[in-house]
Amino acid sequence: MGKLAAGQLELINGQRRIERAMRETHSTQERALLAEVPAIRAFAREVVGLRTGKSYTGYFATTRKGMTYVLTASERTRLSAYSWWFPIVGRVEYRSYFDEQDAHAAQAELQARGYDTWVSPSRAYSTLGFFRDPVTTPMLRDGLPGLVEVLIHELTHVRLYVPGHTEWNEALASFVGEQGAQRYFARPRFAGTGWPQLMQARAERKQALDALVAGACSELEQLYGSALPEARKLRQREQVFGSLERALQQLYPQDEPGTWRMNNARLVHFRQYSLGGVAVTKLWEQSGRSFRAFWPLVEAYAKTLNDPPSKT
Repeated sequence: MGKLAAGQLELINGQRRIERAMRETHSTQERALLAEVPAIRAFAREVVGLRTGKSYTGYFATTRKGMTYVLTASERTRLSAYSWWFPIVGRVEYRSYFDEQDAHAAQAELQARGYDTWVSPSRAYSTLGFFRDPVTTPMLRDGLPGLVEVLIHELTHVRLYVPGHTEWNEALASFVGEQGAQRYFARPRFAGTGWPQLMQARAERKQALDALVAGACSELEQLYGSALPEARKLRQREQVFGSLERALQQLYPQDEPGTWRMNNARLVHFRQYSLGGVAVTKLWEQSGRSFRAFWPLVEAYAKTLNDPPSKT
């Protein structure tokens, strides 16, 4: 926790105002992306209905692969996420580290205890609005679509975060980030730029990814729930992983071989961000696909997540 606090302090003290960062950068692309940030914040506030506060008014430059390194773990014959407990946010099904070596050390400990593990760099790190979160260099590396999506994603956590419900929180933020980004590029100023078509293709590919992951998870749930010996389950799961890896490599042919290596921990990680979104999607449809009508429905639903089950 000490390193996490130190890392957060570095983000607060080491950021520069967006305007200053634009003047000082030698990168034309970086300058153009930073120039778009005020418009993204305004859109998030006025159209999506998020609370921006003072977040993303500064820029933190870094050569790091990610702002944090996220560790996820799962049992080897169950799609069951290992969880950690923290003050304020409650139980969380991942753990973030500012130091990559610390993340891999914790990963090795869990592997020694028989867990599948996955460590991935994260572009952003949200303090849920408690501090002035900056735009960071990793947030710029996926270009303008990625920047719009990640800013709206992180600001969604500020608007609504339910302690102890990782899958719900991440599915909601991912959904709002994706829908918000599509709306952002559908505005008249982007007509004729090719951005709307690119965003549509991006959304279709994400839907295909979600479908492939959902299918693999369903197949694995059946396998893990069977009466087969554990050793056989472990052998057969490799066939499911291999089939999914090949399908994802075809879906993303530009990626390096090995990018889509799978295990239970990575599938749990995917499920946190995407497959828990069924309830979110239903609320979106009920709202008539209107952010103004969506948020009251979402907030009412969120209040039920910690309700005790009804007696029958």
